[in-house]
Amino acid sequence: MQLNWKDKLYVSGYLLTTNQDAVNTEIGIEWDKWQCNKYGCYHLYTHPNQTVFSIESDNKSFVLIGHTYNPFTMEWNENEILNHLAEVFDTTSYQDYFDQLTGLFCFVVINGKELTINTDCTGLLPSYYAEIDNQVYCSAYSQLIADICKLTEDKYVARLKKSRLFHLYGWYLPGDLSPYKEVKRVIANTEIHYNGDFLCKRFYPRKSYKMIDESEYEATIKQIGEIMHNNMLLILKKWSHPQISLTGGMDSQTTLACAGPEQNQFKYYSYISLPREATDASAAHYICESKGLNHSIYKVETDKTKLRDFDEVDKLVERHYSYLGKGNENDICKRISLNKQLTCDIEVKSWVSEVARASRYKMYGKKKMPKLNARRLTTMYKVFALNRIGAVQTDKKFEEYLVKTELEQAINKFGYPWSEFFVWEIVFGCWGGLTLTGEHKLTNDITVPYNNRALLDLMLKTPLEKRITDQVNKDIISTMDNDLAKLNVHVINGNETPKREIAEKLYFECHSRFPW
Repeated sequence: MQLNWKDKLYVSGYLLTTNQDAVNTEIGIEWDKWQCNKYGCYHLYTHPNQTVFSIESDNKSFVLIGHTYNPFTMEWNENEILNHLAEVFDTTSYQDYFDQLTGLFCFVVINGKELTINTDCTGLLPSYYAEIDNQVYCSAYSQLIADICKLTEDKYVARLKKSRLFHLYGWYLPGDLSPYKEVKRVIANTEIHYNGDFLCKRFYPRKSYKMIDESEYEATIKQIGEIMHNNMLLILKKWSHPQISLTGGMDSQTTLACAGPEQNQFKYYSYISLPREATDASAAHYICESKGLNHSIYKVETDKTKLRDFDEVDKLVERHYSYLGKGNENDICKRISLNKQLTCDIEVKSWVSEVARASRYKMYGKKKMPKLNARRLTTMYKVFALNRIGAVQTDKKFEEYLVKTELEQAINKFGYPWSEFFVWEIVFGCWGGLTLTGEHKLTNDITVPYNNRALLDLMLKTPLEKRITDQVNKDIISTMDNDLAKLNVHVINGNETPKREIAEKLYFECHSRFPW
């Protein structure tokens, strides 16, 4: 069966703009199928698969695109949450409430031509913004803005793409960049204000960092588990047929454990598209079988010549990625195969937990990170071993990011571990958002229960040595589901080889010190 992939173009899409003629641009979108709403001088267009909620209060329009739920108040209806946001928006409790929200969403407040734009915790539903020819644009896809405005790729990005090792660590860009100079990305933990000009304002962190001591540890682990359990309960309220994408890894096992007594109300699945994925799928099946849970293993057809859709989906993914690179053949095959096999209305994905798992400490063998600077961000971002011009140019992009978002000031003032913000704001904020909206949502809708700022803040405050050794996740699992912990299943990422570990440590130490 061949699917109609044309309907999947910009599948997580929205376009908020003052340009009422934007939809007259012929770019392959069937605009008559998109929902249209008007808020003052702004027009909002949303893809048929995307949801939008709005209310009017105090001459302002409060608009939420996507989905959200609150594990602290147990609110799961977006209209209820939007009303709460409107009530507290101009008060001191607004940011604390906003930090409690889980989901994939963009939150916009419109007051005349003035805008306030916020993303979900990590920006997994991205927000790109621009002012071009006196018209304002905001979209989940930078390419959608580029299509409408016929933008030309930034010369820096064009050179960066030609770098021999650009494909390593995924297709994404430094700082708040898009492939187009005119279009920028809303960085997680900041909000964008527009009133004639775009201004970036950081709102997290805003309190001093204090690592919890051993006397508080057990209670904190229990609290983290309860927040995650509440998220899983709310997912069951919001969707009829949720499925958890399960592996033998730490993150998805933590999700399973936190589903608690309601584990049997979820279905579970794994897929095999590469030989190493068979180990993960087998481990997941063993876990579910041991616990009496429904688990499916999907086999992915990896011979692209047998998939009539391949070229069409390949081009679609490349466009969603704003032509930063070609999609991996295996991933394209995966999207086509799973689209035909999966039956869930929401996939529960265990991303974002890595923000609090001290991943860069592990990668570089560190127990203490050196001082934050642009060159260290460049070194974490990509391998520039032989591309010295690219390295220096990328340093400048990260310098701009540090100044614009005031991250360095916030780290110095509040004392948070800075490398986690690279994973949070750059890796998941850009790579994660691109991957979910560009590829994964071609198969099904997705929610991420870890994508909650108050939850991540709590996890970040657990002892560093426990985060480095994954003891935090192990303790959450044993607290929430001791039977699962006793199975003692742990599949190591097949990409994490000793040779790669040595190479990454050496590169970080050397490249961070290069003067050019």
